[in-house]
Amino acid sequence: MIRHKLDTYLDLCTQVYDLSKPRPPEDAYAFYRSYLMEAKGVVLEPMCGTGRFFLPLLEEGFDVYGFDASDHMLHALHTKARFKNLKPNVWQGLVENLEKLERYSLIFIPSGSFGLIIDLNSARTAIRTFYDHLKDDGILVFEAETLNSASEQVGIWRASVWLKEDGKTIIANFLDLPLADNVSPALCKYELIDDHQIVSTEIENFKVRLYNPEDMIRMIKSVGFREVRMIKAFDRSAAPSENDKSVIYECLK
Repeated sequence: MIRHKLDTYLDLCTQVYDLSKPRPPEDAYAFYRSYLMEAKGVVLEPMCGTGRFFLPLLEEGFDVYGFDASDHMLHALHTKARFKNLKPNVWQGLVENLEKLERYSLIFIPSGSFGLIIDLNSARTAIRTFYDHLKDDGILVFEAETLNSASEQVGIWRASVWLKEDGKTIIANFLDLPLADNVSPALCKYELIDDHQIVSTEIENFKVRLYNPEDMIRMIKSVGFREVRMIKAFDRSAAPSENDKSVIYECLK
C-alpha cells in the first residue's frame, strides 16, 4: 500500500475551495451527467473532494460512490450531505490504493483533479487501477490540463478575500512558480482573520502535472484500454484543438 502525508487541501484551503466553487459549472455538470445517464451499474468518482459534482448527482438519485485523500475535503462533503439529508457512500484513500471488489460501469474525474497525481509512475498506476476496477466495456472519463494552461503570471502574487458566514475572513495568496518537467507549481498561503487578527495560517506547495495529449494517450493505452477518444471540454461531439487548455479522455475497457 502506498502511503504519504497529504500536504495540500488542508482546512483553510478546503474552506476557500468551497467558498469559491459552491456549485459545479453547468456545462461540466451536464457533460459528466450525460455519462451517468448511460451507465448501467454503480459509478465511481475518485478524488471527489467536497462533493461539488458528487452530491448533486447523488441528490438526483444516481448510484455513485466516491473517495478522496483529504479528510478535510471529506469532512466538508459529509457536512453538506447531512444538511441535504443524504447518505453518501464515500471513503478516504489514495487512488493508487484503491482495492475494491466492486466493478464499476463508469469512473469519472472532473475538474482536472487527475493532474494532482504528480509522479508519472503513480499516474500510470492510477490509470491501471481504474482499468482493473471497471466492468467489461466500462468507461473511464477524466480531464487533464495541457501545457497551454501553464501560468502566464509567474512570480506575481495574487490574492483573494473570502467572507465566512461566521463573520471571519480568509485571505488567500497565490504565487505561481516556473514550470518544471511539465509540473506547474504554486505557493499558496491562507490566513484566517478574526477581529483584525490572524488566528491561523496555512502554507501549501501546490502542484499540477500538465500533459501533452499524445503522451497521455500512450499512457492510457499502455495499461490495456482498447479505445481512447479525446474530447473537447465539454462537448462530446467535438475534438479538442491544439490551443485548448484541457482535454477530456474517454477510455473504453
